[in-house]
Amino acid sequence: MSSAKPINVYSIPELNQALDEALPSVFARLNYERSYALLDAKLYIGYSIAVVAGLSFFLDKKFERDQIVTYQKLLVGAYFVLSLLFWYFSRFIEKGTVYVGKRRGTKEEIYVKTKFEKNEPLYLVELVQKKKGENSKKELKAKLEVNKVFNESGYLQNDAYFKWFSEQHNVLDTKKNE
Repeated sequence: MSSAKPINVYSIPELNQALDEALPSVFARLNYERSYALLDAKLYIGYSIAVVAGLSFFLDKKFERDQIVTYQKLLVGAYFVLSLLFWYFSRFIEKGTVYVGKRRGTKEEIYVKTKFEKNEPLYLVELVQKKKGENSKKELKAKLEVNKVFNESGYLQNDAYFKWFSEQHNVLDTKKNE
């Protein structure tokens, strides 16, 4: 089975997008359900920043400057703190995670981070497996040559992609806890 739409296999951004978009279906076949907790947290922080900015604008339009200086100072401080929190969350907590999944029926979570380096057709994948309630954490870094999962016409071969991830997942399962 291949993807419905061909891509330019010489374009790293297109390769990255196509491979990242296929991750949910691959992990669904591995019995994982997508978790949106990181995305939800990032959205809450972002919406909070927008609310603070909107409230500041509203106060500026409705009241005289003398009446709202203290409130504006508080809102600017809140905006700064929320922006700093957003930056910290993006930089250190989320750090390039493109997929988070929870295995059905267990407390196991998997975090998938992907990237391309130096515009080479090597898809760098980092898998982090955690079990809630236990302090077990397993990590695996792997490289996928994209010509193994795309044909010459630019179609993603989903079965080959799934097989590669299945092999990596098996390696991760056999690793000892770190």
